[in-house]
Amino acid sequence: MPGAPSDHPSTHPLLRNLNAPQREAVQHARGPLLILAGAGSGKTTVITRRIAWLIEEEGVHPGSILAMTFTNKAAEEMRERVQRLVSVPAAQMWVSTFHSFCTRILRREGERTPVGRDFVIFDPADQKSLIKQVLVELKLPEKQFHPKKVLEIISDFKNRCLLPEEAREEALDPWTRKVLDAYDLYQKGLKNHRACDFDDLLLWTERLFRDPVMQAAYGERFRYILVDEYQDTNRAQYLLVQHLARRHHNLCVVGDEDQSIYGWRGADIRNILDFQQDFPEAVRIELLQNYRSTKKILDAASEVIANNSQRVEGKGSLKTDLGDGEPIQFKLADEGRLEAEWVVQRIQELRYLEPEIKVAVLYRANWQSRQMEEALRAQNLPYRLVGGVKFYERQEVKDLISYLRLISNPFDLVSFRRCVNAPTRGVGPTTLGKIEAAIPEGGTPLEGLALLLRAGELKGRAQRELGKFLDLFHRAGSEREAQGLAGLVKWVLQESGYLQSLEDEATLEAEGRIRNLEEFLSAAAESESLGLRLSEFLDRITLASDTDQLEEAAQLSLMTIHCAKGLEFPFVFVIGMEEDVFPNRNARETPEGLEEERRLFYVAITRAQRRLTLSAARRRRIMGTEMLSMPSRFLRELPAEALTAPIRWGTELYQSGEGVRPGSSFTRGAGGASVATELQRIRSFFDRVKEVPVPSGEPEGDRFSESAESKDPTAFEAGTRVKSARFGAGTILAASGRGDGLTYTVRFDQGGDKRIMARFGGLERA
Repeated sequence: MPGAPSDHPSTHPLLRNLNAPQREAVQHARGPLLILAGAGSGKTTVITRRIAWLIEEEGVHPGSILAMTFTNKAAEEMRERVQRLVSVPAAQMWVSTFHSFCTRILRREGERTPVGRDFVIFDPADQKSLIKQVLVELKLPEKQFHPKKVLEIISDFKNRCLLPEEAREEALDPWTRKVLDAYDLYQKGLKNHRACDFDDLLLWTERLFRDPVMQAAYGERFRYILVDEYQDTNRAQYLLVQHLARRHHNLCVVGDEDQSIYGWRGADIRNILDFQQDFPEAVRIELLQNYRSTKKILDAASEVIANNSQRVEGKGSLKTDLGDGEPIQFKLADEGRLEAEWVVQRIQELRYLEPEIKVAVLYRANWQSRQMEEALRAQNLPYRLVGGVKFYERQEVKDLISYLRLISNPFDLVSFRRCVNAPTRGVGPTTLGKIEAAIPEGGTPLEGLALLLRAGELKGRAQRELGKFLDLFHRAGSEREAQGLAGLVKWVLQESGYLQSLEDEATLEAEGRIRNLEEFLSAAAESESLGLRLSEFLDRITLASDTDQLEEAAQLSLMTIHCAKGLEFPFVFVIGMEEDVFPNRNARETPEGLEEERRLFYVAITRAQRRLTLSAARRRRIMGTEMLSMPSRFLRELPAEALTAPIRWGTELYQSGEGVRPGSSFTRGAGGASVATELQRIRSFFDRVKEVPVPSGEPEGDRFSESAESKDPTAFEAGTRVKSARFGAGTILAASGRGDGLTYTVRFDQGGDKRIMARFGGLERA
């Protein structure tokens, strides 16, 4: 029977130590195969042994096998592991990322496409340069058509295999039609440069394989196709695979819809959900034996993810032979700083008992690393920040610091050079050279700038923008005295135009940078509450940034949950388990977004091998203002029997030094409350939070509660027509955040979609 496993004993070297579903997946010879590989189920072992089985036992020529994944590291590991298993040259196989595969095809067949064979590949800087030229040629202002935002939309069209003329069928509003004009001219520019961007590699290869002749040729060449992380494929990648597999149907896809967490960059979960509709004859194998985590951890993961509707029908739950393990811990700290300090205290206890143990602290977004970094540095604990830049070394944070340094010390030429063109003010090397040459002996860069402006040496945009820049510093002294440290930071963000420039960009990257600036403002507010002046705050930051020596031997990793996918750690802490933090305040605006957030939580849970600890803060500073937070809805979805409860409302638990000791087993929470009782307190908090009185001196608009937004008379509902002095008329699509963080997504008639912070945007009802 085609596709049935051969009758080999499990003592065969390629089947040794595999469980029954793994052996079945390895031995499946012909026909479509869907491998649903749960977290920690030995997926890589199955993939590599399956390839080796095809070569060694089924006699498939290595050159007939195409295996694709998403990172060069994963492709290299796959290639090396197969080579160790087979006796023939595995190098003949095509094992690569999608983009590398497409590049190789286009180098061979490019003459059949508009790009030819000898194209260059434009990196993001090249793309930005070209799109800026396009916007100038079309006379489209950058404030309404930010280059990064335009490129983001062009990328989305390309990932859906739509050329400009095809995408026009979707362009219903004037702004998108103008973006398509830019897309058209951008493609012509790429052709003139004999260039492709990364998305073109997929786009043109997919177009190439629409040709029946090319499809037949490469479909015959690649008789066996394997795609790893299939849940992460976008439309273009999906179509590429469909073209290649149409001839022989020997397509094996491996993935887990419960770990699909890249929808924001184009991944389409429907590709894996609909696989059995695309190939009705497909064999489905579920790898549910987890070799990583204990039962209580897996039970929690299974119960949480069961709340999602976008799942493969009839899929089973993960199981393990590693025992029940320790219950999941949860800590509700009184505020964010104490949450970080509590986590550090637990880590110190773990390290005392097991000095070489590996620990990970996971969080939803990069801005959350700040308080953890500061708490770790306070205890001189080494750590490694994975997939990111240390908080005070991030570009936008350093830009803001340069303003503050120049206010504190007008002689600081290095800070002047950084902030004078952040945001861009048309100051190139020539203009900067003129300013520095004009600095009087013993004078400041600002004095040199003032002299040039008075002499009329600067013209056009540079003259206007630098005049405003100089005025900002003339007023900064009085603002510093009048507003205090946090007020000064907020004032600089507004008056410099830095925050507005990021809001105009309206990309996911810009949104993350805004959150980092909000967190910096919270750091300033914390320092102000400790009585620190501006110079002392800057000294503290400088000392905090000098931590390179701490990273070398770190056994502790800090990272976003996205970065943690594919990794595992004996001890995992997931911090910030609050609404608007996790789930993220923007992602939860749609059912699809909320389900992806839940999948992200599932990924976080399943990184833990021995112990999982969750934490939240009852109060957290948002934009420098301390606000009441609500526990994440995901906490309500955890099974009570999987939890222990070192939970106390407030800071008593932290202050008294009580808590869970390594190796202890708790079935009751602090103060004798049962786990079920403590969980009920979390659940009832959702109902009671609307009734929490506003502390004296705290303006009602700053409350971080569901009622604060609904009672705000200035709040706009989705569908409301509004007008902006800057962008004109538009329609509210959605709202997120509260208080100072209240943000609207607005579709402007002439400016496209923009995210507008309510307190800055000046929106009025149309």
